[in-house]
Amino acid sequence: MNHLVIVAPWEPLTVGTSFTTSRFPLHVTLVPPFRVDCELPTLLTAVKAASRKTERMLAEVIGHEQFGPDANITVALIRPTESILNAHSRLTEALTPLGWAAMEPHYNGEGFRPHITGTDHRHLRLGEQFRLNQIAVIEMLDPPTVLATYRLTDSPTKE
Repeated sequence: MNHLVIVAPWEPLTVGTSFTTSRFPLHVTLVPPFRVDCELPTLLTAVKAASRKTERMLAEVIGHEQFGPDANITVALIRPTESILNAHSRLTEALTPLGWAAMEPHYNGEGFRPHITGTDHRHLRLGEQFRLNQIAVIEMLDPPTVLATYRLTDSPTKE
């Protein structure tokens, strides 16, 4: 499968929803753009299993920075809490046996920096906090499309 991302949206997303890149809903990217060598049902089974072990995450804006090759994309840096870092690790571990190939490997593992990219319609303020209650798999088509969503709870299953 080509060009996927896994995110924790600021507000819940609905399967099948598409949006332009400029109107991409606010989210914390848990797994930056990647490809896998498997069919969609296999991918979704792996993400579902990982999401069952993932608790709701509290996100707090701790600063702002410019990302991107030209340093022209404003992002809100999110405190790298244990729950957010664990979600990233759990998801990448679940994807590895599926032929997971990160498009930019240096943004995973030790290089993972939780953040939310601002949009024309919403920027987050320093100190702003919110709870992330969902994981979504998005195929980065033109336009990007939500393939699956998984609700997170305060009582995930044990590993």
